Amino acid sequence: MRRRMVGCIALFAMITVACTAGGSSSVAPVNTASGAAHTPVTINVWSFYTGHEFTQYQGVLDDFKAKYPWITINHTPAKSDQDYLRAVNSNSAPDIAISPGPDNVAKFCDSGAYQDLTTFLQQDGTDLTALVPEPALRYTSYKGNQCTLPVLTDAYGLYYNMDMFSAAHISSPPKTLSELETDAKKLTVLNPDGSIKVAGFMPLNGFYEDAALYGGVFSGSQWYDSSGKSAFATDPSWASLFTWQQKFITDVYGPDGYQKLKDFFANLGGPNSEWSSSQGFETGQLAMTIDGEWRTAFITTDKAKVNYETAPFPVLDSAASQYGGGTIGGDVIGIPANAEHTAEAWLLLKYLALDTGAEEKLAETLGNVPTTFEALKDPKLTATPHFQTFLDIFANPNSAFKPLTVIGQADSDMLASFLDDWEAGKVPDLQKGLQDLAGQIDQQFTLG
Repeated sequence: MRRRMVGCIALFAMITVACTAGGSSSVAPVNTASGAAHTPVTINVWSFYTGHEFTQYQGVLDDFKAKYPWITINHTPAKSDQDYLRAVNSNSAPDIAISPGPDNVAKFCDSGAYQDLTTFLQQDGTDLTALVPEPALRYTSYKGNQCTLPVLTDAYGLYYNMDMFSAAHISSPPKTLSELETDAKKLTVLNPDGSIKVAGFMPLNGFYEDAALYGGVFSGSQWYDSSGKSAFATDPSWASLFTWQQKFITDVYGPDGYQKLKDFFANLGGPNSEWSSSQGFETGQLAMTIDGEWRTAFITTDKAKVNYETAPFPVLDSAASQYGGGTIGGDVIGIPANAEHTAEAWLLLKYLALDTGAEEKLAETLGNVPTTFEALKDPKLTATPHFQTFLDIFANPNSAFKPLTVIGQADSDMLASFLDDWEAGKVPDLQKGLQDLAGQIDQQFTLG
């Protein structure tokens, strides 16, 4: 996901939460009546934000301060899920924790690291289903425990270069992965030495946001079967997806395509180029790419001259009915178990997650999809066709985040490791490799 911080499986060994430890667990409401007297209080907010986005987010926190002048916010940047869990275990947790994605929500909820927000919601008479689209509620709760709420989301779709499409006589964006390969062949340009000058599409899992392609949504793949076991070896769509990737690499870029693509990525500037004006699609070195809605804002900010359109990302041919949906999932916000000022923290959490004005300002400023029904109608967002694509993807019933489990992002990390080996030709037997991957994931559940 966007700005995703690198995690590690060892994260999950940290959870030794004692829910009664630390600060107040009271959920008594704060009197917000006009003219009421309040004791000044400072609440600590930790977020993953850095740089200009941290400053932009601070503007919305300042709006909250204006509404609740007795509450001062101490906002700390560059924090990760590991930081939150360490703080909970050491009884030094902040009042609010903001994560860049839902990967560890099930772990937060199941372990008690974050407080169940149901009592707060019931106390306020808040019906989440009337305010927040169901897909976002799905990835912010676990087995009935609503321990986080969504604050903005990401939706992944296709960006394509209109000038290149016109020159290649391609009239419309691809809807299936086989069409993506056909178009990529037409759009790819090689240098005289055979290296890649323009990539029709870059299919490596570690490239920019390509991990979203291999998360199952675009192939209709299941992560787990009905018994809770990993389905990588039993759902044939996984093998079809990875076989397509291998065929794409060799058919479009030749038998040495993997190395050509690695060299191409390095010449772009590697992973850091994604967050600069040298990003490959913005510079015209990528004809098509998978990316989130925020890229529209980056293109504007970077003053990129690319003539582009957006569309839903293509799907595996056998999953054609899934077209229009996409991988979704963005910021989640929770109150750690031993937060000191839970009542005031709830006021801020509710403001960021459910207040229409706050959601609209955050979405407009950060260039993300809002996560309330009312904010999704924001005319400043809906007026831009490039951005409307992602609003539509978020609203599509086929859009989803991967299943939440108590092993958090460990399964995603294992999949990424497998794909690194698969792309590099280190997995001679795909089915056996998938069986080994499934076994490793199942084993992780027994380790806790």
